Amino acid sequence: MYSKDALIKDLMAFGLSEKEAKVYLALLELGMAPAAAIAQTAGVKRPSAYVILDNLMKQGFVSLAQDANIQQYLATSPDIFLRLAEKRADRETGLHNRIKNLIPELKGLYKETKSKPKVRVFEGKEGLMLALGEALENNKEKVVRAFSSGENILRLVQEEIMLWIKVGAQRGIRLDAIYVENKATRLLVDMYPRIYKVVFVSKKNYISPVDMMIWGNKVGYLTINKNKITTIIIEGEEIGTVMKGMFELAFDEARKRGGKYEENLK
Repeated sequence: MYSKDALIKDLMAFGLSEKEAKVYLALLELGMAPAAAIAQTAGVKRPSAYVILDNLMKQGFVSLAQDANIQQYLATSPDIFLRLAEKRADRETGLHNRIKNLIPELKGLYKETKSKPKVRVFEGKEGLMLALGEALENNKEKVVRAFSSGENILRLVQEEIMLWIKVGAQRGIRLDAIYVENKATRLLVDMYPRIYKVVFVSKKNYISPVDMMIWGNKVGYLTINKNKITTIIIEGEEIGTVMKGMFELAFDEARKRGGKYEENLK
């Protein structure tokens, strides 16, 4: 023999709330009864009983009966739970079969990432110099792509960047850059002795305070906030490929929009 608490738990597992289960069980016991009697038997407040009974009627567990001047309610036969369970089972079986047939199609569209991108964050000049150094090491493509206003770089590491430029040129690494046109970027280009392609854009077309560099399968970001230097390096085959493509599109678009283009490929 089930206890009332066990019945309530089973009805809740089926989807009823605790109060809905109590009201339904009370109505089963009472047969046909007004809301006041149902509320008292179920142990809920009368205003709440009306709301609960309305919800149960919408779900088909309770029906309304008119008897003289008093509105009374009837519980639907418990067989309704078996019928609903069978419908749910049929629906779940159908859903399972649809998903089973869908999986091969979804797998055909799914391309698993080859490797999880690696993210490193550095504070201070050391992180910036590390990123600059890595851009010259094992650079099989021998190309470094950069977005920059030039001002942060020269203000922070002017001597180091001059050495970096010299080493890069000696190793035959080409610089492709989108620069904001100002004295700093002009100086950067003048310092780079050879092998570069640069398009200069106006400040209004480059409002980001972040400098970015792309090399191999890595992307480096330099941000400065109240003299706090943060360098972020993201490494990943897919990341590198996407960012190189975006740079090339931006470079071409900058030229089309009137950016001043200069090159030295000798």
